[in-house]
Amino acid sequence: MPKLRVSIGPDRFHQVIANVNDISHPVEINTPLFVGRCLVYVKDFSGVTPDGSPPIRESSYFDGRSRKFAILIEGRFKKREGVEPYTADEIHFGSDFERLPESFPHGPFNAGMRIARMVDPATFFDEHPPSGRPYIMSPYAACMNTLCGYPAPSALSRAVLLAHHDAAHPHHAGEESRTEDGFVPHGEIEGAKGARIAKNRWRFVGLQGDPKVDQFVLSHSHLLPNPSRSTAHASSEAHSTAPHPHAEELGTSSHTLDTEPEHEHEHETDPTNTASRLWGAIPVSRSDSPAPAAPAPTKAKSRFSLATLTGRGGSSTPAHVLGEGDLVSGESFKNSLIGTQMEGNSVEALLGPWRFGKDGVDAMEDTTFVFLDPEQPRTVAQRRKHFVTDGGKHRKELVYDPDVVYTTSFFTNFCDLNTFELRMGPVHLNIAKYFTDMPIRYTLRSTRLGPRPDGAEGAPQEEECFVTIAFELVD
Repeated sequence: MPKLRVSIGPDRFHQVIANVNDISHPVEINTPLFVGRCLVYVKDFSGVTPDGSPPIRESSYFDGRSRKFAILIEGRFKKREGVEPYTADEIHFGSDFERLPESFPHGPFNAGMRIARMVDPATFFDEHPPSGRPYIMSPYAACMNTLCGYPAPSALSRAVLLAHHDAAHPHHAGEESRTEDGFVPHGEIEGAKGARIAKNRWRFVGLQGDPKVDQFVLSHSHLLPNPSRSTAHASSEAHSTAPHPHAEELGTSSHTLDTEPEHEHEHETDPTNTASRLWGAIPVSRSDSPAPAAPAPTKAKSRFSLATLTGRGGSSTPAHVLGEGDLVSGESFKNSLIGTQMEGNSVEALLGPWRFGKDGVDAMEDTTFVFLDPEQPRTVAQRRKHFVTDGGKHRKELVYDPDVVYTTSFFTNFCDLNTFELRMGPVHLNIAKYFTDMPIRYTLRSTRLGPRPDGAEGAPQEEECFVTIAFELVD
């Protein structure tokens, strides 16, 4: 009986067999265009493994879900000298084929496309493109089921973050709530029904130096430390001579985004001068000084501790307590969350540690960095609509920053890849016979053209490719 083999690589010519459902071993990709990791989940997987070992048949990823398979991609589009960064209008995700079989049923195909466009209106296809390889594609920012972003290790000192906590699980003084990576949107399974609960994290707003982000900082300056308060705080700490290893942390504000400040703080109007103050350091409580008592949490304004996020010595009493919506940034993240020991061009040095290797942990949607409107988080449907309205103008406005790590997931319950059985609304057929000599392939690529990845002479140019995932049934 044929078995499923899943292969992953930067393009269709350079792939390795994937460890399906193995959360500890995503496939790593590092090319001049892209650095990333890719993990594939398949329900009831009984197929081929890289070393011939027994397959990992089940994964907690599917607990409480009707999904049949999923693809998780984490990565950065690399900066290249003299080359403009990609816009969201240029990066696509979807299926491409060596050809469409002559006997392929167009009736079910067209019906499937109608259903696909109901879910993602930006979906489009071309049966006869210049490359000769038919495809079904959609803008990456629109079609993925989840999208989030966070700063690359080299950009942590420029990151602008908003304190965030799940209001249903407020943090109380004295609790340890530190996660391995506090700004990566993720959830964990809690309860018998497999519900995913959003974990403590920081919302990623963007990077200092981006005009939109700098303007956001200026317009929310009331959330930042008051210089006079900071000066008084520093004076009260002057008696201590032994600096804390994490002394260069930012102060905090007690305001939240839904609370007007009691009075307006004076601040510079020049963005450069303001930024230099905002990213500056304010001394924190020394290890030999008693920490101030944390305000009691309330249901409306859950609290989150900077101390537990940055791991300051494992103290159970937070030295500073942030209100939800406090704006923070700084070198402390670079020194504590990722570690500055990693050097070079390894995948871990460029992306940071693998965040999704714990059983039950899953990436979650957070597009604060897209909309810059944290008071009104957008749903997946709203994000998709945003990127398809007005002729896709919003896709042209979003630039994939080379210093930002983008994590996405794609999943569906339409197709059982173990058998190639397709069930999509009124469409019900087995498509295995149409893919006996070519795989079902999902590809992350750009609209920019380049040489064919295998270097074949005389071959037409093809779209630049970043990640390719191939599913095929083999004997």
